[in-house]
Amino acid sequence: MNVHSEIALLLVSSQFVLFLVLIAILRILVNKKVKFSFISVGVKCALLGNMPVLLATWSLLSANEIMGHEMASAMIYVFITYNALAYSYYHMLNMSETGRRIRILHELNLTGRLRYDELVRRYGAEDMLDVRLERLVNMNQVTKSNGRFLLKSFVFCQIGMMVLGWGFFLGYNMELKHKLRR
Repeated sequence: MNVHSEIALLLVSSQFVLFLVLIAILRILVNKKVKFSFISVGVKCALLGNMPVLLATWSLLSANEIMGHEMASAMIYVFITYNALAYSYYHMLNMSETGRRIRILHELNLTGRLRYDELVRRYGAEDMLDVRLERLVNMNQVTKSNGRFLLKSFVFCQIGMMVLGWGFFLGYNMELKHKLRR
């Protein structure tokens, strides 16, 4: 196997290792009932992952007698690629959380400041439900008939179950455990 293939394999496997480390850390934090930010833990894991990835890259390059400018450019390439992959992974996990926070920040930005009860009123559940149902109808996932909504496609339902299962697997979504027992 040539050094380029080895580096590609290292970059791909580093994302699996990142995933496993994140699972382990989240499980420990949840079991110890430690308050934590899922985003913060994920970012710290990804940033700390740079050290072993760059060390492994240096070892691969040294073993193949690649030095000087070639080594420097390869190390920069690995650094950028690893972090781009970690950044993509981070956003894949974070998609559902971001929309809710952005809505709150947008409301605060529009008004300057709001009391809790005002924020609850502006962020109303009915409003959120209407927007989400309209999106689902427009995407042909549900249909509305006689004032009732019916599941039209199981695609998003299955994806949602996979995301919930992933969250459960990470130890992040402990509510799922109780839902599955019913």
